[in-house]
Amino acid sequence: MRKMFTLLSLLVVASMALAACGGTSTQAPATGGDATQAPGDTSAPSGFHAADTTTLVVAESEVGIDTLDPALAYDTASGEIIQNVYETLVFYDGDATDKFVPQLASEMPTVSADGTTYTFKIRSGVKFHNGDVMTPSDVAYSFQRGLLQGGTSSPQWLLTEPFYGVGVDDVSLLVDPEGNLYDDREALSAADPATLVAACEQTKAAIVADDAAGTVTMTLKQAWGPFLPTIAQTWGSVMDQKWVVENGGWDGSCDTWQNFYGMASADDPLSGIANGTGAFTLDKFANGEEIDLVRFADYWREPSKLERVIFKQVPEWGTRFAMMQAGDADLATVPSANRSQMDALVGIYQVFDTASNTYGPEQEVCGYDETALGAAKFTPCAAGETGNGGQFRLRIGRPVISMDVLLSNWNIATSEESPNPYIGSGKLDGNGIPADFFSDVHIRKAFGYCFDFDTLLNDVFSGEAVQSFQLPLAGMPGYFPDTPHYTFDLAQCEAEFKLADLDKDGIAAGDDPEGDVWTTGFRVQMAYNQGNSTRQTIAEILAGNLASVNELFLVETLGLPWPAYLRSQRAKQLPLMTGGWQEDIHDPHNWYQPYTTGTYGGRQSLPDDVKAQFRDILERGVSETDPAKRAEIYKEANTLYYDLAVGIPLEVTTSHGFSQRWLQGVVLNPILSGNYYYPMYKE
Repeated sequence: MRKMFTLLSLLVVASMALAACGGTSTQAPATGGDATQAPGDTSAPSGFHAADTTTLVVAESEVGIDTLDPALAYDTASGEIIQNVYETLVFYDGDATDKFVPQLASEMPTVSADGTTYTFKIRSGVKFHNGDVMTPSDVAYSFQRGLLQGGTSSPQWLLTEPFYGVGVDDVSLLVDPEGNLYDDREALSAADPATLVAACEQTKAAIVADDAAGTVTMTLKQAWGPFLPTIAQTWGSVMDQKWVVENGGWDGSCDTWQNFYGMASADDPLSGIANGTGAFTLDKFANGEEIDLVRFADYWREPSKLERVIFKQVPEWGTRFAMMQAGDADLATVPSANRSQMDALVGIYQVFDTASNTYGPEQEVCGYDETALGAAKFTPCAAGETGNGGQFRLRIGRPVISMDVLLSNWNIATSEESPNPYIGSGKLDGNGIPADFFSDVHIRKAFGYCFDFDTLLNDVFSGEAVQSFQLPLAGMPGYFPDTPHYTFDLAQCEAEFKLADLDKDGIAAGDDPEGDVWTTGFRVQMAYNQGNSTRQTIAEILAGNLASVNELFLVETLGLPWPAYLRSQRAKQLPLMTGGWQEDIHDPHNWYQPYTTGTYGGRQSLPDDVKAQFRDILERGVSETDPAKRAEIYKEANTLYYDLAVGIPLEVTTSHGFSQRWLQGVVLNPILSGNYYYPMYKE
């Protein structure tokens, strides 16, 4: 989302990837603020009936979220729970990524002529799950708290730029513009008290509540076109100030905000509890096992049709498959490698139409060819024919708003007190790698040339994906079909390794009589989150090709639980990883920033001078309003990203998602953090 990409909607993409953001990232009633239908789901009555219509069961490979604090959550697994428990001022209109409806605001905001001031009329009579009544002050506090809590592992950079100015990606820059206080609560707390208070007062002055008038006024530093999509995401959730304070959160004083800055999920008192205004309340929170949501009886709209939603951790695919066949699960994580098992049981399908930007009509299946690719596997019934009666619905063919990128860490975190388990000996001795292994551009390029894109696209995604050449998606300023990109070339991979100089003696590895990486070799671990077969396969493809170039090159693949995988990323310990991103908002700035100066750039330990080069480009790009001029500015970013091999974009997939045919009311919005359960029901 927005966010680091962790878990795409089970109904949009069946092959799950656990990430950020971006995004995290990613949320919708339909047209009209109180509407309960989902315009993206045009399903007719299915003729299939669930044994239990009150409870929806999601069988996932892993139920592991990072935090339930909306100000901190920046992965889609956490976001899916939050977007169903908490609510935002405005929300996505059905399946549209660029249209919005009021939610906790009673109407769409009024905006000043210069585009800098937004005034929201707040809906009255809305209750939090604990019975407290929401006020405009709660709304203002929620945004103020998020901005001041900050931290580079959070989504707050999406809000700091509109409120504090382009390029200001963390509140700590208001205290020290040089950036020496990033994520350092102790150092921030030691800053000049007057400067700390001033940063807080500036924040409060930008977001002002008037409880008597029932309004909240937000004043931006400059006009910001994507402001509404930004606050429609989970980090725009409204919280109960009284409840937050009672549970150990910020008390709202400008004398204390620094004590809550840069919060880590493990230390956040709100990571395992929730109190929103949404249609569902948090009933059971057994992270790594099961999370249950139950219907909120005092919801401000008509209560949800579903009484309960259960997220059940079922690591083994065979068990999940059996649950779907038996009707014990309504949705399930389906690895790409196992899609064919589900395909054979599809009775009805919808193919995405790029011209209309929506899924086409439902088609009954009368024939199936497992040797074909994509939608061509299915033969629709002709007039008068009877379908095969398959129990599953398939939606297929929509380009997703996410991407996987191969990322290397330029300065891997390690110390004598806390040795890094992922880099072996920590030396260039054939049994590990030094911390600065990937600071050599030739090493990074070699890894790019050693990746077999066709194997990933065809063997993992069965042709339902295309190679990514760049960070922005098609149709965005900065997307160029002919941009330079890496291809699978083992000879060039070998040549780049021989050009490296890891011992820094001025002699290329291929010519070094004293030995270097080419003759010494290396051993390194590439981690992935358990249950993510796509990331596991990416690691295995890379490991196999590197070993074929030089038998001394050893990449060991390692599966980690999602929370451990995320913690290791944030601690900058992972030497090599797949960094997935699901966009927070449909804008190129949301792609360039995280992969250069933001989330992933930080986790890759990119040097300050490299970040500065990207920051200059991105600040010019986001400030430019002309799309053609923006595109030319972002072309500079594409070139720099490629020349330095900062990351290797891998693939953009298309949707291939399954559900039981009795499941109705689905919001088919790809930018959501998983599913939005309020309008859903079971026949």
